[in-house]
Amino acid sequence: MPDASARVPEGAPPRMSACPDWCVVRHGMILGEEDLVHQGRMLDIAEGVVAQLVMSYDPETGQSDGPYVLIGGREYTLDAAEELAQTLLAIIESGRSPLAGG
Repeated sequence: MPDASARVPEGAPPRMSACPDWCVVRHGMILGEEDLVHQGRMLDIAEGVVAQLVMSYDPETGQSDGPYVLIGGREYTLDAAEELAQTLLAIIESGRSPLAGG
């Protein structure tokens, strides 16, 4: 017989699935849809620009959407964020190249 203390009270918000290792949210402390989003810590990547890993969870279907990387106001798939990172690294490498004729 299940422990009575383990029962979810009627009308209680749906429980979040297990958090990924990178999630810093204390689920159950926030009411509403915000409690159904896994969020990584915010990283300042440029002046006024923050990046964050996020993933939403639908308690009715048990499905997750994401993870995505939010940079500023834009949402990137992991592949798109990796491509952006590679592009930035290529720019950095080209800047380290010696000047032509020098």
